[in-house]
Amino acid sequence: MVKESTLEGIWETRRRIYAKCDNDPVKLVQYYIARQKANPERFASSKIATPKTVEQGNR
Repeated sequence: MVKESTLEGIWETRRRIYAKCDNDPVKLVQYYIARQKANPERFASSKIATPKTVEQGNR
């Protein structure tokens, strides 16, 4: 696998954020949701955790 400095930096940042959340996936999701709520302009959609529905006729 080719190592690229940009990707390595992104992966290291993700590792630090995950460690900050005690390596707990639930805490990690809560962290990201809080970040979205605090900075909605930085995200493409201001709808946070909107569940997707499947219509009966479109399966």
